Amino acid sequence: MNKLVPTLIASALFAATATATAAPAMQQGQQAQQGQAMQQQQAPQVEITDELLQNFLVAMNGVQEVSQKYSEQFQNAEDSEEAQAIQQKAQEEMISEVESAGLSTDEYNAVIQQVQQDPELQARLQSMTDDS
Repeated sequence: MNKLVPTLIASALFAATATATAAPAMQQGQQAQQGQAMQQQQAPQVEITDELLQNFLVAMNGVQEVSQKYSEQFQNAEDSEEAQAIQQKAQEEMISEVESAGLSTDEYNAVIQQVQQDPELQARLQSMTDDS
């Protein structure tokens, strides 16, 4: 479970930023927190099946790879305009990862929300990651 929680936090930040209106990059941290709170209220409930969780894990791994790929570039951006362009490109790739795993961004966000709120679902997801 220790490895899953930081990954879910990173995924939740993706969920917040991918569905929120683009904000100036210098305000990203604050915007992501506000977006995450809004996302928790807006994400629809979905029926969590093993297939959905498998697709979610594929998407989550892809999102995490994209996040790592752009993290250093974002931190080294020379100005807010460049940082925003990097963030936009990363978000587009993250959305592509989610969709290529067979999920919509709404489904992905809903799973994140439900996993964060349901300890049994967290354990189920963790078990699936341990088996892979």
